[in-house]
Amino acid sequence: MKKRAMPREKFRKQGNAEWNPERNEKVLVKTQPMSDAVRGITSTFLPLFQGPYRISKVLGHSAYELRDEQGKIRGEFNKKQLKRYKEEPPN
Repeated sequence: MKKRAMPREKFRKQGNAEWNPERNEKVLVKTQPMSDAVRGITSTFLPLFQGPYRISKVLGHSAYELRDEQGKIRGEFNKKQLKRYKEEPPN
């Protein structure tokens, strides 16, 4: 059984368990894109993440409150819905 389990080990989910977002860190939020047939929009081609937003509060073990750049509260999100925001270096 161990011999068969070894090849499966490299395909298991890695996740982001090591990443612990902190206050004032920029993050992206995963969204559920919606199609609109009238306007000719297909959800396949819509962006999957929105943002960047800043973490304003750490609410618990894996819950975070986010604010946009103007300071308006975006909502409370679980860590699984967040992704680290990587800023592009200036040219």
